[in-house]
Amino acid sequence: MTLSDVGREGVRLVSGLTGVAITVPVVAGFVLLGAAVLVGRSLLDAGRKLLETKPRARGPLKAA
Repeated sequence: MTLSDVGREGVRLVSGLTGVAITVPVVAGFVLLGAAVLVGRSLLDAGRKLLETKPRARGPLKAA
């Protein structure tokens, strides 16, 4: 193994590690974004159901 072979192997290893180091945060970001969307939708659905079951306020009573 010559010095240039060692250099090429080092560059290949660093390149591979760089690819993994970039991929992991991107995938984690997409997973977190998906989780935030699901939680947001669940909260909106729960709020809508709560408003549907809550009795509506009546208007002011008229004097007889």
